[in-house]
Amino acid sequence: MEKKTININHNVLDSIILGFTFALLTVFIIEHFSTFSYIPNLSNPVIDYGHKVILNGEYDTRTTPVGALYQTTPFGTRIDLPTNGMMCSELLYDSEFKRYSNKGVLYLKAVFSDYKFLILIWIIYTCIILFFKRYRLKLSA
Repeated sequence: MEKKTININHNVLDSIILGFTFALLTVFIIEHFSTFSYIPNLSNPVIDYGHKVILNGEYDTRTTPVGALYQTTPFGTRIDLPTNGMMCSELLYDSEFKRYSNKGVLYLKAVFSDYKFLILIWIIYTCIILFFKRYRLKLSA
């Protein structure tokens, strides 16, 4: 029985790697449009019939801890984030949470939470790159 060799064109492998790089960068940039929201930890929250929390009255952001912290991505994924005993004022005013070095990590984690969109964009970019490597478009007047 004869052994058969499988040859893989290096253009295909290069296109796959380049497509993944472009997809990763695209989704990472899109994740920058994420929103962060929080629910303060109040002692007596009021819950209506739609199971929504209604904040009753005013609260001091310096002394009220964060009860829940969420990141909602542009793709609709809601990611629960740890509160680590933060106060509400840390989310509203200039603090360690607002620094890009901390948010950059959250954006990167969100990229892999939205892995379905990462794979979809990766396939699209790879097909586009392979198409333009195989065919040359020429405009003639």
